[in-house]
Amino acid sequence: MPATLPTALDHQRLIAQLQQGQDGALKALYDAFAGVTYRVCLRMLASPEDAEEVLQDAFLRLEAQAGRYDPARGTVQTFVLTIAHHLCLERLRARRARPQARDGALCDPAFDLPASAPRHDPLDQALIESALSALNASDRQLLEDMFFGGFTHAELTVRTGLPLGTVKSRLRRALLKLRERMQP
Repeated sequence: MPATLPTALDHQRLIAQLQQGQDGALKALYDAFAGVTYRVCLRMLASPEDAEEVLQDAFLRLEAQAGRYDPARGTVQTFVLTIAHHLCLERLRARRARPQARDGALCDPAFDLPASAPRHDPLDQALIESALSALNASDRQLLEDMFFGGFTHAELTVRTGLPLGTVKSRLRRALLKLRERMQP
């Protein structure tokens, strides 16, 4: 009989166990979310070494901040990915503050592979792709630059030549469209 995939309720139980300091909870959460978290980190940072470091830091921070998880604000996966996203942004901003030489290998288009969806949620991936495809190209690019590129609103203004208010309103509109399209 095939093993059943963990549900959101199972993940909430694990985070509760982590809050109580129970052995094995962090490992189980790592097993559940390490793959998708690593792919998000790799997509944002474009460096396997940096992505691995941020992945490790994200789960250490998850252990320290497990008490801050609120199921009303999102799933455990969203909580984990938000932690990782913030750590990636910190690393990207640190890179901009002190530029580093790059070896060029990761600039090759052959290495620019899209992060694949976790194996257990093909319907979620289809929903996300459908929602993103409903956005116009400029709004989608703004979202990708903000989320994956780590650019601030002010930096997006400089990159696009658009006024700050326009950048903010387009991002808000795009996020609202995504939310609307992704709700059941």
